Amino acid sequence: MRHRPVPFFRVHRPASRLPRLVLLAYVATLTSGIGVVFALLAEIQDRYGFPTWSLGLLAGIPFAMTLFGNLWLVPLADRGWEVRLIAAGCVLVAASLLWMVFATTLWQWVSARAVMGLAEGISVNAARRVMLSWDQDRQGRALSHVMMAVIGGILLGPPLGGALNQINHAAPFLVPAGIALLVLSLLPIVRPGEYPPSPARLSRRSLTAIPGFASGLMLGASNWLYIGVIDTIWARYMTDLGAGPLLIGLGFLIIALPTVVLTPVSGKLADRTNPVRLALVAAILGLPLVAAYGLAGGIPALLVVGALHSACWAFVSLPAQAAVAKVAPPGQTAEAQGMVQASGLTLAAVGAFAAAPLYEAGGPAVLFIATAAAIATFPMIVYSRRDKWRTAF
Repeated sequence: MRHRPVPFFRVHRPASRLPRLVLLAYVATLTSGIGVVFALLAEIQDRYGFPTWSLGLLAGIPFAMTLFGNLWLVPLADRGWEVRLIAAGCVLVAASLLWMVFATTLWQWVSARAVMGLAEGISVNAARRVMLSWDQDRQGRALSHVMMAVIGGILLGPPLGGALNQINHAAPFLVPAGIALLVLSLLPIVRPGEYPPSPARLSRRSLTAIPGFASGLMLGASNWLYIGVIDTIWARYMTDLGAGPLLIGLGFLIIALPTVVLTPVSGKLADRTNPVRLALVAAILGLPLVAAYGLAGGIPALLVVGALHSACWAFVSLPAQAAVAKVAPPGQTAEAQGMVQASGLTLAAVGAFAAAPLYEAGGPAVLFIATAAAIATFPMIVYSRRDKWRTAF
C-alpha cells in the first residue's frame, strides 16, 4: 500500500511577513558566517603558518559537529523545541565568530569552527520545520525559502569577508556576530504552526522504508560530497590560480548565484512533478561538470564550469528534500530533514578530509574526477530502485 503523508491538524500562519523574515534572516546570518571563514581559509593558513592538512581539519570539524546536532538534537524540534534550538544556534554562532577574532593557534580555530558547526546542526532543520508548519501543502515552496536563505548567506559571506578583511582582520567576524545577536532579540515573534497529536514514532529504519524516502535521502545527500571538497579546497585552488581574498569571494558568488536564481523554480517543480525523478535527472546532468572543475585551466573557465554546475544543483538538493518532506510523518518533519542533512554531512566530512591530501598529491584533475566518480554511485542506486519511488508521489 502506498504511503501518503498525513495532513497537518491546524496551521498557524503568521499574520505578517516579519516572523518569516526573522527566521530566514537567522539562517542567512548563520551561513554568511560560515561563508566568511570559507573565503579566508587560505589567508588564515598563511597568516598563522598552518600546514596544508589543517585545511581538511578546519573544514571537516564543522561538518562532524553539524552531523552530531542533526542526529541527536534536531529531533527535539519535533517535540516543541523549534524556537529554543534556533535561539541556541544564534548564541553559538555569535560565540564562535567572536572566538575567531582572538584565535591564533590551530586548536583555537578548530574549536571555534566546531562551535559554528554545532550551531548549524541544531538550528537549520528546526527552521525548516517551522517553515513547513506554515506551508504544509507546498513543501517545495517552503523548503525553497530556507534554501535561498542558506545559499544567500553563503553567497554574501565570502565577498563580505573579503571586503571587510581589507579594512580589519576582525571585521569579517564581528559583523555577522552582531547581526546574530540582533536576530536573537527578535525570535520571540516566531511562532511555529501546530501539529496533530503524534502517533507512535517511527524508527529511522522504518522511515527509510517509506516509498520515496530513501531515494530522496540519497539524492539529497549525494551532492554534499562535492560541498565538502569545494569548501576545503576552493580558497586554496583559487589562490594557486592567482586570486586574492576578494576575488575568491566574488568567484564563489558567481558560481553559486544560479542556484539562488533557480531555487524558486525548483521548488515549484518539486510540488508539481515527481521530485525524485526531477532530482535524478539533474544529478546525472551535473556529474560531468563536477569532473570539469579539475580540468579548468584558469579562473574564467573555472567560474563558467562552477556556474553551470550550480544551475544543475538547484534541481537536485531541494526536490530531494521535498520528496522526504512529502512522505515523512508530520510529527517527524525535523528528524526526517535532519536525516538528509546528517547523511550529507557524513559525505561532506569524507570529502573535506580527503580533498587536501588528494589535491596536494594529484592536483585538481585527480581530485574532481574522483569526486564525480564517487557521486555517480548515488544516482545509479536511485535509478535501480525506480520501482519503489515512481508511484510514491
